[in-house]
Amino acid sequence: MILLKFIYYIIYSIGVIVFMCYVDILYMYNFYQDWLFCDIKNNSEYDYLIVGAGSSGSVLATQLSKVKANVLLIEAGGTPINFFDIPVLAPLLLNTVYDWKYVTVPQKNACKGLNNNQSIWSAGKILGGSSRLNYMVYVQGHPDDYNPWLSDIKEPIVDRGGSLYVSNKNWYSKLSDAILQGVTELSYSLRNYNKVLPTDFMKPYLTIKNGERWSTDRLISESNDIKLKILTNSFVNKILFKSKKAVGVEFLRNNQIYRVFAKSGVILCAGTIGTPKLLMLSGIGPKQNLEKHNIKIVADLPVGKNLMDHIITGVDLVILNTSVALSIADIINPFSLLEYYLFKTGPWTSSGVDVIGTLHSQLQNNKTSVPDLQIMTFPVGLSQDNGVLLRKNLGISDKIFNEYFAPLVYKTAVTIAPVLLHPQSIGEIQLRSSDFHDNPIIDPNYLSEEEDVLKLVDGIEFIKRLINTKAMKELGAILYEKPFPGCENITFDTINYWKCYIKHLTFSTYHPIGTCRMGDVVDSKFRVYETKNLYVVDASVFPKLPSGNINAPVVMLSEKAAGLFIKDFTDGTKKTYKCYKSDV
Repeated sequence: MILLKFIYYIIYSIGVIVFMCYVDILYMYNFYQDWLFCDIKNNSEYDYLIVGAGSSGSVLATQLSKVKANVLLIEAGGTPINFFDIPVLAPLLLNTVYDWKYVTVPQKNACKGLNNNQSIWSAGKILGGSSRLNYMVYVQGHPDDYNPWLSDIKEPIVDRGGSLYVSNKNWYSKLSDAILQGVTELSYSLRNYNKVLPTDFMKPYLTIKNGERWSTDRLISESNDIKLKILTNSFVNKILFKSKKAVGVEFLRNNQIYRVFAKSGVILCAGTIGTPKLLMLSGIGPKQNLEKHNIKIVADLPVGKNLMDHIITGVDLVILNTSVALSIADIINPFSLLEYYLFKTGPWTSSGVDVIGTLHSQLQNNKTSVPDLQIMTFPVGLSQDNGVLLRKNLGISDKIFNEYFAPLVYKTAVTIAPVLLHPQSIGEIQLRSSDFHDNPIIDPNYLSEEEDVLKLVDGIEFIKRLINTKAMKELGAILYEKPFPGCENITFDTINYWKCYIKHLTFSTYHPIGTCRMGDVVDSKFRVYETKNLYVVDASVFPKLPSGNINAPVVMLSEKAAGLFIKDFTDGTKKTYKCYKSDV
């Protein structure tokens, strides 16, 4: 058995290396194709300029082009190919040229088991943005997540006139059935918690159509609208102003600087990191910080503040004595490949998430309010690929992997992980320099508030109760009891031990929000305060975290914003606005 697993690792490792080389070659081909066939004209004018072709930018661009608005959509990354639509390949695109590969500053109270105490933040640098890299989990969140700042929102699914195809008829491992039986033993309900709130468990709905990932760039590829022009591999470095009015942007493409102009508006959709960076480089941000970099002030606004993120822990904490999870053997099995290409079914349609659910921690007194914990089940353990890929995506150090995770390589380890939905710890983003090539300074300030740690401890207590249910005991489920390096001197399975464990194994779920907070930086119509014709529509405007994965909420936000822009454009007003602060 061990020899067979070793052979699987060799085949898997070769496959990963070949795929990574293929991705790099594809990127260079796409880049030089852009260079050869670039037809952008300097100083050209459009109705709208949209910066960023991710979950928000793709939706806005396609919606506006439908009403005959001339739209230029500018994306820093490249163009995906159909091969990227295979759901199970999601982890293979992280840490590639299609990923911004952001890294936080070293964390004082968290990430101690990661390289340099730093958290890796993946974000899509590709048409479709992070909807191309995520695990496709569709969660709308709790209605109170959006009150009062985002009223009158609709489900963003195609059946309701929205942008996303959603399916729950996908491939899930047998582990999912055992977990759902286990949570029913703990008196939790099995329902679609997008419909029934606040605490339920289910096999997740996924943004998948006919066995293929449905990312928002598919809207672009299927529109074929001549009013929509798309530029890839183009880096916007500055917003152009005439007094306080945004009139265009400057961008770098193939080592050449271009300027393009907008009649009706410049819309930033560059994400929670990219949007505040661009605003600050253009003179909109905290005055004191911008003056340090000799940037001319356009508007003194708290850009970069209010940074929040969902925090996850509990990797490979559960060991089974039977193979019911998704394994490396399932992935490299030729029959799995054949099943996918013939029928679009089987393990290759797995998103890597088998079960999700929400619950209230013991620290939350109001059990009818928004849940403060999410539980996510990943049927492939971090250790199952012998450290080839998964642990590198998370930034786990060699020392930690070898000491703690390596003993699990030939076992069936799975991750049933608590996610902190509404952390009290708040961070910020600042410019590193005035050079747009430099990534900003990202400090999420993880676990600076003790309440956040205690809620995650409560999440681990839930996992302990779950693996003691009859359904999980039938799989031989036990807790991995090897003391975590750095916590060896604390008695195992005590509150203090789990606090130590959580502060070492702290990961992002890649759901940062809030750095251009509505009410502080933009108003309820997405207009940037103290400016004209400048808008922000992406997760950076969220004033608080939704109770779940953020892709669906971002699309909901974008569809609402599109309705506002379309109304202005079709009314023929094409007004420019000066924004004054309003209550949000």
